[in-house]
Amino acid sequence: MQQLDLKTWSAMPSLKGTSGHSESFHRQPHATEVDEHHRLDDVLSLLFPSTVHVQHSHPISGHMHSLLLLTLSNGAHLLLKGSPSSRTALLRRERSFLETEAQFLALLGQSANPCIPQLYHYDPHGRLWGSAYLIRQYMKGKSLSEMEGELTSQQLDGIDRHLGFLVSTIGQNAAPGFGSLQQVAFGAGRPCWREAFCGLFEGILRDAEDMFVHLPYSEIRHELSRLAPALEAVSLPRLVVVDFGRPSHVLVNEESGQLSGIVDFSSAMWGDVLMAEIFTNASPAVLQGAGMAVSRTREEKIRLVLYACYRLVSQITVQYYRDRDETSELDARRRLTTTIAEMARL
Repeated sequence: MQQLDLKTWSAMPSLKGTSGHSESFHRQPHATEVDEHHRLDDVLSLLFPSTVHVQHSHPISGHMHSLLLLTLSNGAHLLLKGSPSSRTALLRRERSFLETEAQFLALLGQSANPCIPQLYHYDPHGRLWGSAYLIRQYMKGKSLSEMEGELTSQQLDGIDRHLGFLVSTIGQNAAPGFGSLQQVAFGAGRPCWREAFCGLFEGILRDAEDMFVHLPYSEIRHELSRLAPALEAVSLPRLVVVDFGRPSHVLVNEESGQLSGIVDFSSAMWGDVLMAEIFTNASPAVLQGAGMAVSRTREEKIRLVLYACYRLVSQITVQYYRDRDETSELDARRRLTTTIAEMARL
């Protein structure tokens, strides 16, 4: 297992790489198109010769962060991702999402895994752009959420096995403390997973309380406190992407039906590999790819139900910070009721 030295990150104002594609970008909507292209050319001058310029930029909507797909004069495609609009209400954990993704990609930069995009540049101050941004490899493919109905069971099993292998591979990276990538990089990680997870859960509960979201707070906090000792079985802080496996973050090659890439690592942290979303009702193929047994210990079952509860509270709460989807909220509320009842039986 690889133990990573995280001390260098805080001193790095930006991260550069070799030429290639990148996937995400942020812009301020009041800037004119001409001015935007000039600023983009200034940013690209950090990565390419002066002869390379932006030929076309295409905004990608529907995301909390602004995304801009860039086509360059040399034929390369990049994706630039930047800070959310100042008008966007954010959950506590979302405030560091951009930095977290840049930090994750920097840590995994030497893995050369074709499904994980390469980070080419990160500027937390946005000197040339006006706000923090990162540039990373553009990943080709169509999201699993769009492709799922067109894939055979064999293709879906193949994707699940690959995802299981990837989440396990990512989890081979270890750190000296639990918590956010930023906390651990600055030596402020928590000494135990129980403390880190309970702090994370309390954060989303306070986000919900801030928006007066109707939830059974006392019952949730009681069950969390009662079941938290099971978290102490996690003794080694491993790298985990909490949202890993979410169909909208999984890219599939339209021709082969195979996994082509993963996007959005902003939920990464040092914790328990089982917290990855893919282990919620994981298929046998996922477990096979991850090298895990199908059967679970009592402690693992408790941890999984705690993570499910956290995820559902998050899904409900975020509806009050974004355009509300009542159908999704009602579904999450029904599942939360079932999950709390399951917690009470453990």
